[in-house]
Amino acid sequence: MVRLFAVAALSAYVVGTISIFANAAPATRRQLGNLECNIARGEIVFHVAQLAATVNSLANATDLMAANSTTDADIQAMQTGAQGAGAAVKQILLGLINGDPATPELRDSVGKNLTVVNFALLDLSSKDNTTSVLLAQANTELTNAALAGNGVLNNCK
Repeated sequence: MVRLFAVAALSAYVVGTISIFANAAPATRRQLGNLECNIARGEIVFHVAQLAATVNSLANATDLMAANSTTDADIQAMQTGAQGAGAAVKQILLGLINGDPATPELRDSVGKNLTVVNFALLDLSSKDNTTSVLLAQANTELTNAALAGNGVLNNCK
């Protein structure tokens, strides 16, 4: 029961944080950044990459259990979401390098893809300690990616 409450609370926080991506300031104001902005940009790149690596490790776990879906569907959703978020972040960074503004669609894509990962993660569990650690690590990386995205939105003005 306590685990369920903790997971629900974390999920609500992550979904709330991710939804902030949709309310970002206009793209033209976000090109240049101060130190905090650029640190946040680096953090989201790092955490999305780490999330993708952990999701790929989870794909090899044979002892995952899914509550509402199939394990394969959840793994596929997590892989697609992590890859989609990574691709959107890369496009945003390429735009910054080329002097192009980050479109709201790309920022929304990061948030939507992280939300896909979140819902798939919530459906999975395992009785195996190693796999449970991977699930917890993926949740931590997802939270860190969402926090870094929030940092970009708050510090890149």
